[in-house]
Amino acid sequence: MSNLSQHLDLSRLRTRAGEKPRTKVGQVRQAWPEIKVLLAAGHSLKDIWTWLNEIGLEIGYARLSNCISLLRLRDQAAQSPFQDLRRGLASVPAEQQQQDQPAGQLGTSPIVMSDPLRNLREQRATKRGFEYGPFPKKGLTE
Repeated sequence: MSNLSQHLDLSRLRTRAGEKPRTKVGQVRQAWPEIKVLLAAGHSLKDIWTWLNEIGLEIGYARLSNCISLLRLRDQAAQSPFQDLRRGLASVPAEQQQQDQPAGQLGTSPIVMSDPLRNLREQRATKRGFEYGPFPKKGLTE
């Protein structure tokens, strides 16, 4: 095959997508969609581990648990930017969203940056009762 050809022949790669991965982690990653369904249906990880071993994915329980934790974190990280965007859009009142948009673009939602310190600002804005300050105020020490 020449490097000068216009198109890549990806058919060989596509045929390999259904093959069993070489590593245990790869095999768990391949089964991850089905594992998620089983976990969501209420099955225990120990049962899933038994079933995986029965179908030929021989992996230790601790290793499976570790793999699943990593896959959950990966899924969470992939969803995080979208969740931050949704939270940011939900925190902006509808009137402000419409005011911020130029005429003729009503109906499109603006991109709002998330504020990681929003909860801290809200707590400081709504002080309740006595709060101990670590530094004395000036004038009270005399």
